Amino acid sequence: MSRRIAIVGASGLVGTAVVERLLSEGRYEVVPLIHTSGNAWRLTSQGIPLKQIDLLDKSTLGVLGGCTHVVNCSRGEDDFMIPGLRNLLEVAQAGKVKRFVHLSSVAVYGDPPPPLSVTEDAPAEPAKGSYGWVKLQQDTMVAKAAKEGLSAITLCPPNIGGPSSYFFTQLITLLRAGGFALVEDGATCCNIVDVANLAAAVELALDHGPDDGGRVFVTDQVDVTWRDVIRGLAPLAGVEWDDIPEITRKELAQVWPPPKEHMSVTRTVKHLLSSDVRRVLRKDPLLGRVDQTLRAAMARFGSAAESRVRKSLYGSLRPPQVSAEPELNYQICAQQLRGVRHSSARATQTIGYRPPYSFQESMAAFTAWYRWHQGFDSPFADMTRELY
Repeated sequence: MSRRIAIVGASGLVGTAVVERLLSEGRYEVVPLIHTSGNAWRLTSQGIPLKQIDLLDKSTLGVLGGCTHVVNCSRGEDDFMIPGLRNLLEVAQAGKVKRFVHLSSVAVYGDPPPPLSVTEDAPAEPAKGSYGWVKLQQDTMVAKAAKEGLSAITLCPPNIGGPSSYFFTQLITLLRAGGFALVEDGATCCNIVDVANLAAAVELALDHGPDDGGRVFVTDQVDVTWRDVIRGLAPLAGVEWDDIPEITRKELAQVWPPPKEHMSVTRTVKHLLSSDVRRVLRKDPLLGRVDQTLRAAMARFGSAAESRVRKSLYGSLRPPQVSAEPELNYQICAQQLRGVRHSSARATQTIGYRPPYSFQESMAAFTAWYRWHQGFDSPFADMTRELY
């Protein structure tokens, strides 16, 4: 029986790589399903039809009919990921899909992850409301569907490198703006997987590995450090190694994560009186009339009274302080404190995963892609550098 494989989120970074790999094998009927355009141009160049779906609208998921396998590479906002996956699993179960491959993330183990998360058996305890917390809810849903008879596996990649890497591109932007600082001269470990290596793991998972929805780490299986990553990207950012700022663990711990803001009556009133909130509320006819009544009442008391109310809530208006120093992206810098190297031993044992590409090959492929994408080698290279 031929295998008809639906790739959900086919226009994303990972989805595009998976589609391209499966097509290159010539052994699969591939059905790319997209929600937004993304990298769809790369798929259309393959001469393959694209089908648009909305995971929140089950009526659009009829295109899964006849598919033997489903690979879920979809991403989105929190209010999309949970109900969207629920719909996808229900349709896959009803259609008696033979195998469901779900893309999760090492973020389910928290940030920073516990030392035990070297392996997948560590407890998953991400902060509530975080990206990892949402992915954990998804993992639980996949495991539940597996208990109900759907053969499923969950792949957990870390940061993704290689051509088109959002992670690498973001780091270049930060390096150029002075928004990234090294911890311990970049000696801490950096968990990473090339997008082509991840696509290879997805193909293997179509036939091998756990069928209970269990998690499997997929990394480049090498001891990459942040120094390795930043040394590869600094030349593309036009930054010398000695010019990259440094920050100590202690300094970073003092600012990240930021202290939580506690709700109070004053903060709630500030929020309700903000122009953005009032603009939304005025769309409701009744609330719009209430807003007009309050504004008219305040006007009768005069501008002095209005100023006193605003000052009591917001304090005196002060001009914003302009810093001469570039502002660091502490969230990205803090990734250097994670300190756990996730092992892909289970991927090797259960699905036969061995990365086709080394980290050096991955960085070289990204460098070539980035130079072409930014026009570094074109006659307008000088202009490009000025613009970016």
